[in-house]
Amino acid sequence: MPTDPRNCPIPLHRHPPTALDYSRIPVDLSDPKSSEPLVDLADYGIAGHDYYARTDGLNAPYNRTLSPASPNIHCRSSLATMLVSVNETLASYGVELFVLNGYRSLEVQSRLWEFFIEQAREVLKVPSDENCIAFAGEYCSDPDAFDAADPHTWPTHITGGAIDTTLRVRETGELLFMGSIFDEPSTLSHTQHFEMEFNQYKGGVHPMPASHAEALRNRRLLYWSMTGAGFANYPYEWWHFDWGTQMWVVNSTTGRRSPGNPQHAWYGVAS
Repeated sequence: MPTDPRNCPIPLHRHPPTALDYSRIPVDLSDPKSSEPLVDLADYGIAGHDYYARTDGLNAPYNRTLSPASPNIHCRSSLATMLVSVNETLASYGVELFVLNGYRSLEVQSRLWEFFIEQAREVLKVPSDENCIAFAGEYCSDPDAFDAADPHTWPTHITGGAIDTTLRVRETGELLFMGSIFDEPSTLSHTQHFEMEFNQYKGGVHPMPASHAEALRNRRLLYWSMTGAGFANYPYEWWHFDWGTQMWVVNSTTGRRSPGNPQHAWYGVAS
């Protein structure tokens, strides 16, 4: 992790793979890590509340409850331990993680997919089925063909190896400004959005707007603290990070991407 991650640019990607592009990655269920249980993040001292279980309507862009389950957040045990390490790193900056979602049931995944397909029909100039799926696939894994026996059909959150998180001030609980709301289906949500804007302002007459600069620094802090612990970020969503999933293999810049190493995930459908 850089000395001060807030001053270190996030790597740019010209055409990163979407959530429709990772299903080809093999999953090795013989790996001992594949049998890790789901754990409650609250038991590890990690703050969070399932965004989809909110009942106050303050969970835009949905503004309604999508999950009938508990607001507690679950993930594989390795991820919980890694998140504790991330919080130890973040403590010197006076902030901590605030997790918004982890393991996700097929029912919730299907509701999310339907939402993003509907969004595509509303905003696309040519809302063909193909174009709508491509749009939704930037922000959600397609669950329509789900088969528990077929790794090519597994949404990443259903494995328990994916985490959606933001940052908050440790003392007050105030969420840091990230430049977009969680799950906003627009380019504002792309991890590199403010990096690209910063490059446009660099050397110009006018400085980058202060709120945008704040979002840039906060995203950098989140990105480098999470990837420094081994997670891989999904480039279309500043909040989404994976470990041990098919999406992790696609987006990771460490370990299994190096020549000669097998490129496989180890988390399958979580019980």
